[in-house]
Amino acid sequence: MSNISNDRIDDVAPGDIVAVEHDTGQTQPSKVVFKELDEHTRIYTITFEDDDGETFQREISAGTVVTHAMESKWESDESPTPHNPDAPI
Repeated sequence: MSNISNDRIDDVAPGDIVAVEHDTGQTQPSKVVFKELDEHTRIYTITFEDDDGETFQREISAGTVVTHAMESKWESDESPTPHNPDAPI
């Protein structure tokens, strides 16, 4: 992961790449696919996709600081602006 920053999980969006602990106990970069907050418990249920294309879920408390790649959102389909010079405007 390049352009690494530490931000609250609240600020992470689908398309971001986040360092997540896998079942093996190792932390690996994984793409956020879906994120839902339980307003009552203040816990996010987040679906991640690993390098193999497999998905898994983790529950992370609101406000938890996570490590993620800053540019990942801008390179994803979630980007608010086109970054392909050949794309129609």
